[in-house]
Amino acid sequence: MLNVHSRLQRHKGVADPLEVVAGEISHESILLCLDEFMVNDVADALILNRLFKHLFCNGVILVATSNRAPDNLYERGLQRDLFLPFISTLKERCIIHEIGSSVDYRRRTSAEEGFYFIQNGTSDFLMQRFKELIGEHIARPQEVEVVMGRRLEVPLGANGCAYFPFEELCDKPLGAADYFGLCKNFHTLALDGVPIFGLHNRTAAYRFVTLVDVMYENKARLMCTAEGTPFEILERIITIADAQYVAPRTSSRSRKNDDFDLCVDNELGFAKDRTISRLTEMNSKEYLEQHSEMIANKWFEVSRNEAKNENAVHA
Repeated sequence: MLNVHSRLQRHKGVADPLEVVAGEISHESILLCLDEFMVNDVADALILNRLFKHLFCNGVILVATSNRAPDNLYERGLQRDLFLPFISTLKERCIIHEIGSSVDYRRRTSAEEGFYFIQNGTSDFLMQRFKELIGEHIARPQEVEVVMGRRLEVPLGANGCAYFPFEELCDKPLGAADYFGLCKNFHTLALDGVPIFGLHNRTAAYRFVTLVDVMYENKARLMCTAEGTPFEILERIITIADAQYVAPRTSSRSRKNDDFDLCVDNELGFAKDRTISRLTEMNSKEYLEQHSEMIANKWFEVSRNEAKNENAVHA
């Protein structure tokens, strides 16, 4: 959707820019596969119906996976009545298969605690591991460019590795575009101080979930310190359906009590299991080996291109 919005910006002033964008996409690809399809942004919701009508008319085939059935997409979203025609279009054009499994295959990898540190006082250890990863390079503050000319400040960066205190990356008004820009420039992120999420820091939880999704899709490596395991940091996030089974709170409980800090949020609740699963896989031996292989291939490609350019200059 970031790609669609960028294209729309380029075609401002056209009578129907969505038709132009749909034409570009359908010219590039006849098959569109969307993994983890979800809608939680009003701007996306308002254009999806017209966009996909154009795509379907152009013969594009859609294959998508989602944690939500079509009828539950964009549930309780702003101006959802304007989004409902898209659900009808989706159900008319696509065959829906419900795939149920109690096995989370991402958790079947051999997870290790090599890059996820839970103990107190591990910030210094995280910085030490960060310095080991950058080797002889010197870490300095940097700026990286993200979509539409925006720039993201990186507290420390070197040799493809970036270091952030949690607050700098998830307590500031950042989003998927910023995290994509980060992953384009850095293959490893050291994140210090991931908290237990609850009602008091729900917005930060949204950003953290988005960050994990973007890093996972880019096969980036996450090294972090946290107040708990992946399950523990998201344990207080529950859906509306789950809230019905939670014991009522009493006024005598302190504000720091776990029950008082429960966050009832359907979007986060649905993303919770996916995030726990991805964090677990991202710390597995298999994932880290894939990451190392990806970095080695990139390094080889860069070296080969540099050699080609050098030979061309000599020629």
